[in-house]
Amino acid sequence: MKLNIRITAAILTCAAILASASACSSQDTSSQNSKSESSAAQSSATESTDSSSTDSTSERESSSDSKESTDSSVSSTDPATSSESDKPAGVDGVQTNGQLVVDIDGHTWGISLYGGGDGANYATYLNEFKEKVGSSVNVFNMVVPTAGAYYLPAGYEKYNASHRDSINSIANKLVNVINVDGYAALEAHTNEYIYTRTDHHWEPLGAYYAAKAFCDIAQTPVKELSTYKTETIDGFVGTMYAFTDYNERIKNDPDTFTYYIPSTEYTATYYTTDFKVDEQFAQFHSIFVDQPASGAYSTFMGGDRKIVKIETANKNGRKLCIFKDSYGNAEVPFYVDSFEEIYVCDIRYFDLYAPDFIKENGITDVLFTMCTFSAVGENAEGIKNNLLSE
Repeated sequence: MKLNIRITAAILTCAAILASASACSSQDTSSQNSKSESSAAQSSATESTDSSSTDSTSERESSSDSKESTDSSVSSTDPATSSESDKPAGVDGVQTNGQLVVDIDGHTWGISLYGGGDGANYATYLNEFKEKVGSSVNVFNMVVPTAGAYYLPAGYEKYNASHRDSINSIANKLVNVINVDGYAALEAHTNEYIYTRTDHHWEPLGAYYAAKAFCDIAQTPVKELSTYKTETIDGFVGTMYAFTDYNERIKNDPDTFTYYIPSTEYTATYYTTDFKVDEQFAQFHSIFVDQPASGAYSTFMGGDRKIVKIETANKNGRKLCIFKDSYGNAEVPFYVDSFEEIYVCDIRYFDLYAPDFIKENGITDVLFTMCTFSAVGENAEGIKNNLLSE
């Protein structure tokens, strides 16, 4: 698909520049220290929608995302610095301090530049995890790129490291961990609405294609998208509005956020990060939390800081534990058709020794799924500091 592109520079504040650096997290990522410190920080940190917070606003959500992003933890290298003399021919501006505001085929996009990294620590932690859980548990890795991997205009390649290179680097370092090529799964559908334009996340449609790629390799059934009930939230203006210093072009061209509800019966139970029943959600058993347009992405379980156990009508004996960043939230509905039980855990907010958690709950399959920014950045340290810390 040939893209007609016009670029204009977005002047960012220092806070927004730092915000771009944690582009795969929807909540506060400062909790990468010890478990006790993490727990205390989590209880006091601002979060856009970590409950059935239907009163959230765009300003509140953007503020939360900016705060969570200030550890600038996503890259081992910084995007190149531009000048007026090295702008690509045929365009009228470039911004290399974290974000581009881009017009593509009549719509405005906010795109985060990716600094890159080889994901060596991430791969090491997954290998260690696999060694601890042993051969009886299947461990999978699926790292997915953000929108800049596919939609960055020609001529801007030097300002954006290769997501593909990072994903390949991680895959090549894995030992006895089964790799799922999230890049290829999405690349085949770039002419579809698989990423949000106004938020740093993907559309649920993109999550479906990634989830299908995983299930194909895990040899679990996947239903066609047509079997899902479709719900739409119009007028979604996400985190890129704040990340671009409240660029009006982002605000004036909102997304349509479409999500999919599985037909398989299930019940969800919400727990705290130390696996105690969350009284706030004690009477709530859906994985979908109604949100206003400003909080559309938090439709999935209402946020990150919790463990969610999903028991489905499937009786195939397969039990999946998902360790993820906020990208993984959108995948969860598509696994309801494939597993008997699902445990959803965030690598940044987990207060248990994960190998014991896997054994005690009879989990057969573990999926580490997150975006490239998390896999090569400090979010990955949550695997060591939270999951692998006794």
